[in-house]
Amino acid sequence: MLLLLYLCVSVTGLSQSHDTMHIYFELDKTQMNDRGLKMIDSIIKDNRLLHETKITIMGYADYLGTDAYDKTLSESRAKNVEDYLVVSGYNKNDITRCVGKGKINRANVTGRKGYSDDRKVDIIFDARKDTSDEQRFQFDLEKLEVNDALPIKDVDFYRGSLRMTPESIPRLDMLVKFLKKNSTIIFQLEGHVCCLGFNDGRDEPYDEGTLSQKRAQGVADYLFKNGIAKERLKAAIGLGNINPIRDEETGRENEPLSRRVELRIISK
Repeated sequence: MLLLLYLCVSVTGLSQSHDTMHIYFELDKTQMNDRGLKMIDSIIKDNRLLHETKITIMGYADYLGTDAYDKTLSESRAKNVEDYLVVSGYNKNDITRCVGKGKINRANVTGRKGYSDDRKVDIIFDARKDTSDEQRFQFDLEKLEVNDALPIKDVDFYRGSLRMTPESIPRLDMLVKFLKKNSTIIFQLEGHVCCLGFNDGRDEPYDEGTLSQKRAQGVADYLFKNGIAKERLKAAIGLGNINPIRDEETGRENEPLSRRVELRIISK
């Protein structure tokens, strides 16, 4: 039987700056079911569980079985959760504790089916509200696999121009920090122009390359100027307006979504 999963926003004995996720298990099982796996996937995807966030993993069992059996059962459940987090890209060094607490004794509760709410693993981690925009951006970059591409959020250009907006510089500085930390990554930069309205999708030629290509090269030049080796860049290419990001928008206010440069991972 699939068991309910839910997220609590406070933890007994901890401040409200922590969240606890309860992953429930089936009777005598140490492997997570599909709902448990999807629950962990969701907090990673939604940036609730960021790199460098310290977490504690605690496994439990219900009152069925001997003390020794339930201790081993709870330890195995906690270890399987830890292993899945690590396989999903979470840094094992940020797991401060992974333990099996054994059975939870309950007075006046009997029966051969046990107590399902006690067959669980608790994942305790910092609440998302304590994370910065830079941490979320760094985590999005860390999740990239080979051949994945990510739009470099907030790196934007004035319409029809190679000139970046002032808001672009802090984001590029975050990208520099990431590339310095992950010094083996080889990457590609891909420029795009916007796609809506009269002439907005143009990709006019410049002295060397087109508008979309020159924007990608402009990002590359900023990285080089701030200490990223040129050998790590496979190419800075322009893709014009063939890959718009619109989600069916039609207004000019959405042009920046498509007027972008993306980072693609070539090798790690």
